[in-house]
Amino acid sequence: MRQVNLHFEGVPNPQAIKIVLENGVLTQEAFEFTSFSETGYSPLARKLMMYKYVERVLIYKNYITVIKSNNSPEWEEILPELREAVNTHLSKNEPILYLGKPPIAHGTEDEIMFNLAKQVMDTHIRPFAQEDGGDILLESLENGVLRIALKGACKGCPFIKETVQKGIVAVMNEHVPSIKRIVWE
Repeated sequence: MRQVNLHFEGVPNPQAIKIVLENGVLTQEAFEFTSFSETGYSPLARKLMMYKYVERVLIYKNYITVIKSNNSPEWEEILPELREAVNTHLSKNEPILYLGKPPIAHGTEDEIMFNLAKQVMDTHIRPFAQEDGGDILLESLENGVLRIALKGACKGCPFIKETVQKGIVAVMNEHVPSIKRIVWE
C-alpha cells in the first residue's frame, strides 16, 4: 500500500473543489472528463464520475478538480466520500490513466501571434487558473479575435467574465496588442 497525503482547496468556482496530492504526481499533461462515457481511459475519473453529483473531472500534475452539478449536496457532505475514493484508488496504486486519451491542449495555428499569445498564456495566465483547479487554453486566433477554452473549475465559474476582462485581456493587451477581442464558450 502506498502512503497518500491529500488535502482539499476551495477555488473561486463554488461548484468545484481541488483535491491536491501532496506526495506525488498524477499526470504530466492535463486531462478533462466531461461525461461518464469519456472515462474509459481513466479508472480514477470513472470512480469519481460514478457519484451522481460529479459533473466533470480534471486531472493534472498533482491535483484533481471535481466539479459538481448545481443541485448537489454541499461540499461538507460529499468531501469524505470523495477523499475515501481518491485515497483508496491511489493507495492501491491503481492506474490513473490508460494510454490513448489525448491530453487537453491548445489549438494549433501557424501564426507568430498565436505562438506569442500561447507563450503569454502559459507563463502569465494558466498557472493562476491551474492554482484554482482549472485551466485556460487557446483554441484559435483569427482577425484579432482570440478564442479560449475553459477547463476544469474555470468552466462555469461565476467569476470568469471578470477574470477574462480584468486579467486575460489586460495581460494580452500588454504583450500581444494585436488581439482585439477574447471569446470563450
